Amino acid sequence: QGGQFQPVLCPAAGCAVPRGARPGGAMPPSQRRSGRRAEKAPVLRVALLAAAAFASWLGARAFALGCSAPHLVAHRRAALAGLGASSSPGSGSRILLASFDSRSNGLVALWAAKKAPSKVGEPICDGDTVYIKMWTGRYIGELDGTSRKEWVKARGTKKDKDHALTIEKRAGGEIESGDEVRLVMPLTVTNGTKVHMDIVGSAVRARFYDPRGEWQKMTIIKQEGGVIRDGDTIFIRSVFKNGRDYMDANPLDKPDGVGGFGGEVKCRWPDEGDWQRMTIEK
Repeated sequence: QGGQFQPVLCPAAGCAVPRGARPGGAMPPSQRRSGRRAEKAPVLRVALLAAAAFASWLGARAFALGCSAPHLVAHRRAALAGLGASSSPGSGSRILLASFDSRSNGLVALWAAKKAPSKVGEPICDGDTVYIKMWTGRYIGELDGTSRKEWVKARGTKKDKDHALTIEKRAGGEIESGDEVRLVMPLTVTNGTKVHMDIVGSAVRARFYDPRGEWQKMTIIKQEGGVIRDGDTIFIRSVFKNGRDYMDANPLDKPDGVGGFGGEVKCRWPDEGDWQRMTIEK
């Protein structure tokens, strides 16, 4: 006042500075607070936009992966919680990125779990009752013929006693790809008498029960190898003579030439193709 210099004590270094002046050109506290708010505003806006985009991405991923609604809500809350926990400029973005990384890993794990193979079927063993479904979708079990019912057919639409085969392996135990097996026709079809299916040339018939016979032997194949299990896709190869041809079945709309119509089981080509593909079930 009066044009005289009135010093004030500098709190940092104890030096005298003019009243109203600030050490080092510092702004008043009110100006510093408004400046910090101005600096935080763009960062918060960017972080909020990123959080919204992240939540939208999570929603799309959850829909594609079949994620339940509670999991989706948890992901969104975690992302927003990470944003709100920031206490300095830029920390919200770091927390958001960390949240994104952890949730992304969780979604990857969820996707891997959904892609995991389904539960494997029970092993097929010597003496088990099995049902063999041909490529036509019909089960083996019927016998037909003009003078004698011995020609094997696949006409069954369901697993029942008239299509229940028994699989045999001389060594016993679990049946594996490459094993030689024999198939016993359903007892209800053969009047309670055990009869093996046999392959001679291209003909597939059921005439005798011979646990040591060559005609009755056939090789069971699974392309992946290993133990044969319930629900596996298999192929059956003839052992008679050169043992190179695989069992197949005619379409249902093709006459079989022996008094029946469709579903005739044959053994004609050395090919693991669509006509030779069949499914074994317990």
